[in-house]
Amino acid sequence: MMDDTGLGLLPGIVIALGLVVGAMALLLLDSMLAVFAVLLLAIFATVLILAVVIALLDEDGELGRRLRRAIPGLSDDSTT
Repeated sequence: MMDDTGLGLLPGIVIALGLVVGAMALLLLDSMLAVFAVLLLAIFATVLILAVVIALLDEDGELGRRLRRAIPGLSDDSTT
């Protein structure tokens, strides 16, 4: 799933940092719309993390198989 150098984590770290900076910028606007946007962003991130965890843990189930096909880097036919 990650190459030997560990650089496979960098895109995810950059995306997470961008989401956090965007959420902080929205909160600085002091509006209820921004607060709802940050809450939706937190819920979205939680759902994504749960999807990856279910895809990795559900090895024999149909849901795990479908999630592994949909998430880049988690396909069933990997050679590693």
